[in-house]
Parts: sequence; C-alpha cells; structure tokens
Amino acid sequence: MRLIRFGPTILHVEEGWEKIIALGFGEVMDVHKAFEKSGELDTVFINSEEAILSRTLPWVILSKLIEAEGIVIRPRGVIILFRTPDPEEIKKALLEKFRGKETDVLEAILTSDSSETVIMLTKKPLTRPIRLEDIERTLILSEDVHTIYKALLLEGPAMLLNLIPEWNDIVIKLYDQTGHYLENIERISIVVEDLELGYITGAGWGWDYPRPMLKVPVYRMRLISWEDPKRIKFLLKGLEYLGYRRLCDIDVEVKGKKVSWFEIGNFKSKFELAREARKELERLLSVDALSELKEIEERLAKTI
Repeated sequence: MRLIRFGPTILHVEEGWEKIIALGFGEVMDVHKAFEKSGELDTVFINSEEAILSRTLPWVILSKLIEAEGIVIRPRGVIILFRTPDPEEIKKALLEKFRGKETDVLEAILTSDSSETVIMLTKKPLTRPIRLEDIERTLILSEDVHTIYKALLLEGPAMLLNLIPEWNDIVIKLYDQTGHYLENIERISIVVEDLELGYITGAGWGWDYPRPMLKVPVYRMRLISWEDPKRIKFLLKGLEYLGYRRLCDIDVEVKGKKVSWFEIGNFKSKFELAREARKELERLLSVDALSELKEIEERLAKTI
C-alpha cells in the first residue's frame, strides 16, 4: 500500500500558448481532465483556462522548449500525493512539522514556486490517476521536494500510526480443494495491492480443522489495514466464484474471530453476495489489474 507518490510536473505557460500547442506535446483539454488522466511525473502545461497533458519525458520537453522562441514558462512546485484516512489530521501534523499553508488545489498548481512542494491529501488509492475532486486538502510547503519527500518516506507511516493507534490486524485464509493455490494467492494479491487494502506483513502454510478429525491445508496472509474488515471480506468474496463455478474459499478473521457473510449485508445467499462483490471488484479494479485477474481465471477455468 502506497502512502505517497509524485503527481504530474506542472508548467504554467505565461506566454506562447499557441506555440506550445504547435509543438505537439499532447492533447489540449480541461484542467480537471488533464489532472485526472495524468500519471506520476507526466507533464501538464497549464494556463488560466485549459491544459495540455504530455507523456513526453520532461528533459525531452525541455530540449524542444529551449529551441523555441516567444514562450515564457514558469515551473511550479512539485506535487506529492499523500493517501490518508483522515486528511484533516494529517494536514495539521504536516503544518506543525513544516512551514507552509493550506490553499485551494488550483491556486497551488498556478501559484506555487518551484522551490516549494505541493502536498495533496486524498483518501483514494494511489495506484490509479487521481481527480482534482478527489483531493480533500492541499498544502504549499516552503521546503524543496527532496527534503519533503525524504521526510515523508521516513515519517509518513509514523504519522499514520499516531493518527490510527489501533490498525486492524486481519488474517486472510485461503482454502482450495482443486489444488490451484498459487493462482488463487496471486488473485488475492492483485486485489489487495491494486485496491491498496493494507500491508501484507506475512504469509505461509498451515492446517485448519473445520470439523473434528478433519485436517485441511490452508494458506494464511496477514494484513495490517485501516479498512473495515467487513469491506475486505466483501471484496474478497468476489474471487470465490467464476460464473457458477467455485474457485476457492476465502475466510477473513480479526483477533481470531471469523467475519461471517451474514455481517456484511442483506444477502439471500453466499452466491448472491459473491455476485455483487464481483460487480464491485470489476468496477473498482484498474484496467491492468482486472485484465491480469481475468487472464488467471481463464487459465483456471480450463483446469477445473
């Protein structure tokens, strides 16, 4: 689970907008759309009305701009995205530690100095593009990005531990009567990592005893998370079936107590729950993660 990542590089074009367009760096679009589509360290040219999103490497862009005339560009503060369940409390912690101020997200993009760092706080997973609407707090910090980034890598987890003293210590148990443990472990890992449900801190084999005198192999994954265990149980239920075909059984335990499917919602059966969970998974997973998941399941379908 990632707590921080870089946002796009922002270049504020003060003069020569038409020349930037003519250089063909990328597509002209709305500022909000450019931010939503941008990835880590993409380049976004911006003026007061619209933007250009470029996938071109920054140093390639720089070389072309140096050759052009009549273009005036001001680099702005580097953006760092910070994921937290409580943006308000992390904002307070950051402003206690660093000199800076809270501001509007667009104001930060347009007015920050290149010697400053822009921190955008969100509750959304950082494994996919973030919309401006997903940003809940925005800070301009007076320190350069190298100082801030290094500090957050070291101290960001501690800030969250202070914010959430008691994280959920969750055990995911995988049972597979067909013997395709490796594929099902991979499927669980894809969901946990892509949706950033928590930190996998341990995994290994063991035995479980569903009934007296009955011993079955089980694969356990330990997950430390701030997510609701019922939410995690619901999402993982979406992996148990492929159509009407059962692929595996997945249990979720907290402090040794199993989370029952009755606790998750008003469903008539486990199959109905699994069907709704699958719909939610397919809505939430990134395109790449969903494609990888379906590829594994296609292989499983041929062998079960």
